[in-house]
Amino acid sequence: MSTLDSETFEQYRPPDPITSLRRVQALYGALAEAASGDAVGGGMPEEFGLYYTPGELEGFTTDDPAEEKRYVISVEIDMTGETVTAADIDISVDFLDSRTVDRLGFARYPWGRGIDHSITRRGAKGGSDADTATTYCIDCLERWTNADGREPAIGEIAETHPDGWVIQLLQELGEDEDVQNEIAALLEERYTDNERVVATVQLKLEPTALEKPPDGDEAGWFYPGEVHVLNAGMKARKDQKLATKNIGPKTESRGESACMVTGEEGEVFGTIEDPLALFTVQHAEKFEGLKKKESWRSHPVSSNAALLLQSGSSLVDACRTTRNGLGVYTLPYFLEMDERKADALYNAIDSLETSAFEESGRHQMYQLEWAVESEEDPELAEQLRFYVISLRNDSGDINVLHEVPDVSLYGPKRIGEAHDEVLHDTSAFGTNGQGGFAFVENWQPITSGTDANDVVNAIVSGRYAWGTMPDMGGDDGAMADDLAEWLTYVLLTGESIPVKRLLEAYVDRIEQELTDDDRRLPTNQIKTQFAQLEALARAELLEGGPNTSALRTPPKTMTDEISTRDDIADDGDPTRIDVRKYRLETFIEGRDSLAANPDRQSAFLIGVLVGMVSSHQTNMRNMNRTVVDQYPPDRMTLEKIVTVWPELVHKSKVYAKDIDWAVETLFPEVMDRETDVLLHPDDWDLSLQDVRFFYALGITYGQRADARAYELEERIDASERSPTDAT
Repeated sequence: MSTLDSETFEQYRPPDPITSLRRVQALYGALAEAASGDAVGGGMPEEFGLYYTPGELEGFTTDDPAEEKRYVISVEIDMTGETVTAADIDISVDFLDSRTVDRLGFARYPWGRGIDHSITRRGAKGGSDADTATTYCIDCLERWTNADGREPAIGEIAETHPDGWVIQLLQELGEDEDVQNEIAALLEERYTDNERVVATVQLKLEPTALEKPPDGDEAGWFYPGEVHVLNAGMKARKDQKLATKNIGPKTESRGESACMVTGEEGEVFGTIEDPLALFTVQHAEKFEGLKKKESWRSHPVSSNAALLLQSGSSLVDACRTTRNGLGVYTLPYFLEMDERKADALYNAIDSLETSAFEESGRHQMYQLEWAVESEEDPELAEQLRFYVISLRNDSGDINVLHEVPDVSLYGPKRIGEAHDEVLHDTSAFGTNGQGGFAFVENWQPITSGTDANDVVNAIVSGRYAWGTMPDMGGDDGAMADDLAEWLTYVLLTGESIPVKRLLEAYVDRIEQELTDDDRRLPTNQIKTQFAQLEALARAELLEGGPNTSALRTPPKTMTDEISTRDDIADDGDPTRIDVRKYRLETFIEGRDSLAANPDRQSAFLIGVLVGMVSSHQTNMRNMNRTVVDQYPPDRMTLEKIVTVWPELVHKSKVYAKDIDWAVETLFPEVMDRETDVLLHPDDWDLSLQDVRFFYALGITYGQRADARAYELEERIDASERSPTDAT
């Protein structure tokens, strides 16, 4: 069922295609207007429709005065006679109900102190006493009409409008002290509360005396929304604010040009009010020519478009979240709009305000597409696009760190599927001892329950990058060079990722974690980085030189069948060393990044041996300082690798005496394979970051190699005892 007024939406919607931030914002304004049901008061022309803000009187009306008192205080003036004096002034104090709101022609000015755009003025939310209400009523006559010279735009309407005499008469009354005293006396008598009030005027007019009369031919009492000249004054004041916004009260930025939103020729403004605070003369990086009075030439926006931007501000804000000290907007839209898409878009944004969304754990972008897909159909969801922008607010100085106008979830979904395959269809992970690494529960990117949708949600929220990239934000949040933000936006856009830069970032994060966590190896981060690296390779997003080609090759798919004893040993009676060797070979041969690059495989195997020796030192010899502490990844160099290998070989032989079933050396499967591929590091064609990452990965593998081999043995035994239990 449609939630929008289709006629209102068609009246205000920007032209297709939706190709800019301004058009997205204007689209949201049209959605907000179509959803509000706000009508032009008193049958006034459409020229005033967007200027009214009746919704701003929410909380100032009452349909049950016994429960809640809300007042409209009107200065009643009979203008049908030849003269008007203080004696002709009256004050009415009535309860304000929702049926009267449209007639008031209210247009809110919410920034700072002062009167509203309309002669109708809203009081304080905290309530107003008689003295304050008196000030409001006098301002309607004196200040708003320009009687005191503070509202020149309205003063010009009084001079040029064919019915300007109405405002001129109000000016005269506003300057009359007797009138002011009469208003004060009447209010002291008739208003004794301290509640929310709305102050306005109510004029008795003869329609035939006006060039632009209200509806009907009979004389009667009219509120401002029914009187054209008062609406014209309201519009003039608002237009003046549009022209002087961010420039100063004595300088205007307006001219004749084509509106950048609608393309229509007419009066345009430069530095108009903007919900994102991007387009001001202080932020000229967005538009190089944005300079004070001439800014309308570089950033021409018509009054209607400017008002739509303001109308849609609440929908824009609904799509805002914070991440790493930044304000991040994920604004959904369709390139081509129609009534069905408008409904789907509005309902999706509206779903962000529900408790179901708050409890779902979904990020806004994921929720928005999910809402369209679940309420409409997948085909429509595929057409959904997002304008994504990250802002840093430094004490009012707005800086745009990232801006991507055409994001879809196609790229993140592709990565999500690839990540799911890495976790469940390759030799990287597993719970049965066959995968290189065990899943980590409560560590979302690498839990056994992680699926493609979880990864998509993590990508759009920034967590997928945050979990692997170094923390560069500091106390004040992310800067322009923040790697987590860079990776997040690359993943959103589907751009290629330089594998060298990725590995550098991985190693920097490992170094940070070592420093922050008492030099403990961050194994969960390393496993997460490895899963991410293989997922990006599987999604074909990595790029680099010839020496990274194997690294960019996706890992092989692995059967989920449990290995048998015959698979592991020719005699069907595998030893622990046989199982470890089988697992190591399966892991290496399952990915070209290791199998097809002897140098990288060497760095990995040295790390594996460091991890295995370290585990033995901790568990069997109760040593507090292990070889991992001696040779941590962040301090490993090619020169050190030359010295660490012989030391590890020696320790492995010495430690073999600690185990009954060990042979000449404790870890022969590693040393045999390393000897087959080992070249002197001076001949390696790898960057230092490449070496350090795969060395760290090897340590992570090696520390649990024996335990994982035991798990596989147990799994095989259980499978052979009861085949049905293994399914």
